[in-house]
Amino acid sequence: MDIEKNLELFQELISCGHNVYLWSYAPDMSLLHTNCPPERIGSDSLFLIRQNEILMHHAQAGRRPLIFDTSMDLLWIADFEWEHDVLKKIHMIGPAFSGNNSYQKVKETLDRKNLSVQSKLSVLRQLDDIAILPTNLMFQFAVMLHYCITGEKISSQELQYASLADKEGISAPGANVPGKSADAHGANASRETSDTHIPDPSGEHPGIWPLEQALLNMIREGNPNYKEALAKSESLSSGLRYRSTDAVRHAKNNLLVLLTLCSRAAIDGGLSPSIAYTLQDYYTQRSEDAGTISEIAILSQTLLEDIISRVHQARQNTHISGPVQDCCNYITAHITEKLSIAFLAQRTGYTEYYFSRKFKQETGLSISEYIKREKVKRARLLLGTTTMSISDISSELSFSSYNYFSDTFQKMTGCSPSEYRRQHLKI
Repeated sequence: MDIEKNLELFQELISCGHNVYLWSYAPDMSLLHTNCPPERIGSDSLFLIRQNEILMHHAQAGRRPLIFDTSMDLLWIADFEWEHDVLKKIHMIGPAFSGNNSYQKVKETLDRKNLSVQSKLSVLRQLDDIAILPTNLMFQFAVMLHYCITGEKISSQELQYASLADKEGISAPGANVPGKSADAHGANASRETSDTHIPDPSGEHPGIWPLEQALLNMIREGNPNYKEALAKSESLSSGLRYRSTDAVRHAKNNLLVLLTLCSRAAIDGGLSPSIAYTLQDYYTQRSEDAGTISEIAILSQTLLEDIISRVHQARQNTHISGPVQDCCNYITAHITEKLSIAFLAQRTGYTEYYFSRKFKQETGLSISEYIKREKVKRARLLLGTTTMSISDISSELSFSSYNYFSDTFQKMTGCSPSEYRRQHLKI
């Protein structure tokens, strides 16, 4: 397999339609090759300062392409060329904005950095030339880059994400999340003020409706093979089409649309409305707490996996009686609270002894075991998709002590919370 020839063809294909560049670095982040014009190399590579340590961490943690945003919310793709177990090169695509850039926000950011007027003007001129690409197109580029390097075909659901952004940076507008984000046509529009007339809707969003319905039907069925339908819908649309001056807010809005559609489809599929609404509240808050496009992209994947797995489980539990199913639903919806067997039995109107026996006969688990399982399930979610401390997660889930949480997690998963986070953290 001739990787250099693959990459050469790949960069030529990209350059036919987009002003975005391919960069190849040695493991020490010394530049080996790029098709970026010489006059721009210095300024574009400045956006990668101090990122080599984090890139190396992701290279060792998992051999999948990494999409990350840096200072001023510029998006990059990184993938890693290995020779046996030795890292040979790091190949990158970028930089790109995910939507129409707000000139004023860039200027405000540069003002805070106390740069000279000449330096500010130089950076602004460089930013004006940076391509605007919807993130679903960046996902496709990442998948193709990985194939060029490894010959392995992967889906966009296997990509890794990270936020390496300088917190003094700004949010580039028009951001997307998997399944819902700024439309490709809208994201590639010129940086002009939006038109005030209502556009002619004829011919807009061709082919999206049937693919969206196919995805929602898979959610209703609790079908774990939903990722193929999601990938197809992403290839045609990246969601809401409107111009925004805040990429992160735009991404959050798109995620909320996806979440609403999924929660209603889940109810249609048999998930308890109380659970569906509780999940919607939970992921809405998680969305509002997110600070970067990468965090929102990870969150969108997590909520899809979570909702579909719950629908699948609900459809498998048709043999469970109403009172026991209601108890299971209550435990899931109130998993962060302290739950007692006496209280749960009282809700059903049964004695504690009778309901405990009935619950175990129907579910195969005692009530306390079921509560522990659901708490550990939520802990795994928090460990893999947030930066909450393990102690805070223990408190969030109402464990009596950190040691009890750690022991319970170890027994049910086979590894400690810290080991699980090292292996599964997506941020």
